[in-house]
Amino acid sequence: MGYKILIVDDVAVNRAVMRVALQTIEDAEFIDAVNGVQALGILDEQEISLVILDLMMPLKDGFEVLREMKSTPTQWDIPVIVYSGNEDVESVNEALELGAHDYFTKPLKPREMKVILPMKVKNALKSYDQQKIINDLNLKMQIDLLMANIFQQSLLSEKQLMPSAVMYGKYIPSQDIGGDFYECVQIEDTVWFIMADVAEDGVAAAMLSSMLKMEFQHCTKLLDSPDKVLRFINNTFCKITQNSSSLTAFVGMIRDNIFWYSNAGQPYPLVFNAKQQKMQVLRESSSTLGMVEDEKYSLHKMNIGIGDIIVTYTQGLIEDKVSFDSIGVYDDLASCFLNQKHLINEDCSDFFNIIFRLFGNGTNKAVSDDMAMMLICVK
Repeated sequence: MGYKILIVDDVAVNRAVMRVALQTIEDAEFIDAVNGVQALGILDEQEISLVILDLMMPLKDGFEVLREMKSTPTQWDIPVIVYSGNEDVESVNEALELGAHDYFTKPLKPREMKVILPMKVKNALKSYDQQKIINDLNLKMQIDLLMANIFQQSLLSEKQLMPSAVMYGKYIPSQDIGGDFYECVQIEDTVWFIMADVAEDGVAAAMLSSMLKMEFQHCTKLLDSPDKVLRFINNTFCKITQNSSSLTAFVGMIRDNIFWYSNAGQPYPLVFNAKQQKMQVLRESSSTLGMVEDEKYSLHKMNIGIGDIIVTYTQGLIEDKVSFDSIGVYDDLASCFLNQKHLINEDCSDFFNIIFRLFGNGTNKAVSDDMAMMLICVK
């Protein structure tokens, strides 16, 4: 595919001279514009590779053309070579500050017209080619990230019905994909669940989280307590990352009206007691995963009954608030839960949206960290 070079000058002789000087440029088509208005119209209609722009023209001068190009997403990366009179250095400096790729002053001497101008044009076209490659790669990356996001979201259920419990979950990544993950399964008469957060974001974190989620599913079939599951995941994570990354995780298990749990660095979960209509903060935690192999994790238990709800979430949900009040934020979250609890059975998506808006920068803004939340409602 050839280049389209737009020459913008209100003087026909100048345009003709430049065409002659640039006739050695291979595979190039030249398009003329006599003023800035016509130039911008051509830029809107055609794919232009390079603009050679006179700064002093009627109707719209070169500065106005530059400003509009650099504020238009489809035109901002088109290289522009500007030119003006020998004495007008300030205008050239202004154009470069506006984003011009290069410049020359007129009149050019015959040798300069034969050597310097073609060289500047070739360099600008090379820049155009490189930018196009970058844009194509960025587009491919965005498509890949979108597909990865779709895949990741498919692994995180928003609702799951089980014989002994109902799970509701919500995840909002800070980027296209991230490192938070959760899972809930029932194996015979035991409900297992995990809420975890890989320290990094992006593709690597998403791959790790998917792998560790499968490890969790494997563990629940072999092991009999949350602390052992954490120890197994910790050893796996250490081998994968060579102690260069960390993971926080909360693992719970419900069996025979007993809730067993172990926490490795996750924010404190909450438990709603249906009979007492009260919230309890589980203020127990051990060290994070991925730092030391064969680390042991403490195991805790409490009674659990029908209608009780276990609330787990990742650091991103409370990150902005915990730095100000690391104790009070849990009480605030518990109070908010009690106020909005009625929405869980009516429309859990409304419940999550309110919680995320109040504690995690909202659902329609860019967030600084991944946010995930999961509710385990005991049946």
